[in-house]
Amino acid sequence: MSRPWRAGGVVEAPAAVVFRTLLDVGPTAGARRQPETVTDTDGIQRYQASVGEPGSTITVEVDQRRHMLAVQGNWWYRGVYTVHPRPGGSWLEYRVHNVATHLRWAVPLMQRRLPQEMRRDLTTLLHTIGRHLDCAAYLSPDNPPG
Repeated sequence: MSRPWRAGGVVEAPAAVVFRTLLDVGPTAGARRQPETVTDTDGIQRYQASVGEPGSTITVEVDQRRHMLAVQGNWWYRGVYTVHPRPGGSWLEYRVHNVATHLRWAVPLMQRRLPQEMRRDLTTLLHTIGRHLDCAAYLSPDNPPG
């Protein structure tokens, strides 16, 4: 995978609670999960889900132990959301990786607005999580702990 684009924010709630809420209201909330879910020996659940127009699917990975949700779709996109504990709450990190196998070089040219779109989308997600948990949640330029 390529060097990811990255954004992050703070949610003033415990990491396990934030992760459960991310699964409930986050990027896979509107997806129609296909029936077969595979759980690997490493504990990661993988499944396909339908999104948007008919025939459009994404691959979803959920790692409960590491509080990680990955969404892969289109021909180049892999978004990874990870919730890290930190004093006073959690750090929600959002990374986007270019996983294209062909025309990989074109993705940065086509996605030049991606960093701004990521911050916008993460801000919306943080506010949604904060409303559901009745706590503060906000975008932050800080790096996660550790």
